[in-house]
Amino acid sequence: MKVISVRGFCDFNVANGENKTLVKDTCQALLDLGYRAVAINSICSGSVFDSKKKKKKGELPEKGDMIPPPSNQGIIREFEGKLDIFERLTVSLSSQLEAHKLNQSANAKMYNILAVIPTNQVAFQYACSAMDVDLITFDPDDTGLVRCNRKMYNLAVDRGLSFEIMYTPAVRDSTARKNIIQLAHLYHGFGKSKNIVISSGAASPFHVRGPYDVINLGLLFGLSEEQSKGAITTACRFLLIKAAGRRLGKTIVIANKDINEHNELDKDDTLENDEVDQELEQPVQKKFRQDSSENSIAPRIDT
Repeated sequence: MKVISVRGFCDFNVANGENKTLVKDTCQALLDLGYRAVAINSICSGSVFDSKKKKKKGELPEKGDMIPPPSNQGIIREFEGKLDIFERLTVSLSSQLEAHKLNQSANAKMYNILAVIPTNQVAFQYACSAMDVDLITFDPDDTGLVRCNRKMYNLAVDRGLSFEIMYTPAVRDSTARKNIIQLAHLYHGFGKSKNIVISSGAASPFHVRGPYDVINLGLLFGLSEEQSKGAITTACRFLLIKAAGRRLGKTIVIANKDINEHNELDKDDTLENDEVDQELEQPVQKKFRQDSSENSIAPRIDT
């Protein structure tokens, strides 16, 4: 049984790159700021599934998975016990055919979180209504190609999908800041900012901010103080549990219970307690009659 345990603040969008030292330094900066879980994000274009390229005579069709496998196991092992690091894949999609090929990818199932960037209205509607993904996000530099509406937003929320707001582009660029704030307020108007996850999208340690600074930014994005805090805590945990259910193809059960290993019962004691519980569950009057029938003489009580 796979146990998912995520505590504290989360940032589920740390940009992946060829420079693993920079990725490691970004994770270390988040750990120093008080984060306890991060996701390294690998971005891939849906055009990798395009098979319209003409093949030469006698050339065999391309085989193999077009999605690269996760490549940050070394960083995950290095931070083990200090920072929970997950692998995330984000794919930009423009058609249902690309979405279908993505769902067939074996390497895509190896990632802990699967996110999509719809590049047109058709892809956005399909992602909200039918696609088996965990997170919907947008390119902060160009959000005008997709028109988000109340019906699609609430449909995605009902299916358990989350929506992402990145703060690093908003801090770095005025155009991206305008697009992100506008999109965030649309989320608030359509569904009161349900299932919102705030992440950094940082490619450098200098781009990350502390969790309480992010909570204050959430107020700028139209979220309440409680929603802002939940966007980097409980909403991230919900996203991870949803993603685990997608990957494992099973129902996820959430159990909030503290287990004391020193007070575990043996098997014999458990069976004995079960028998006692069965006796206690019987009605009092019925139990008294049963005892009376077994002992015809009433017990003597000395006064």
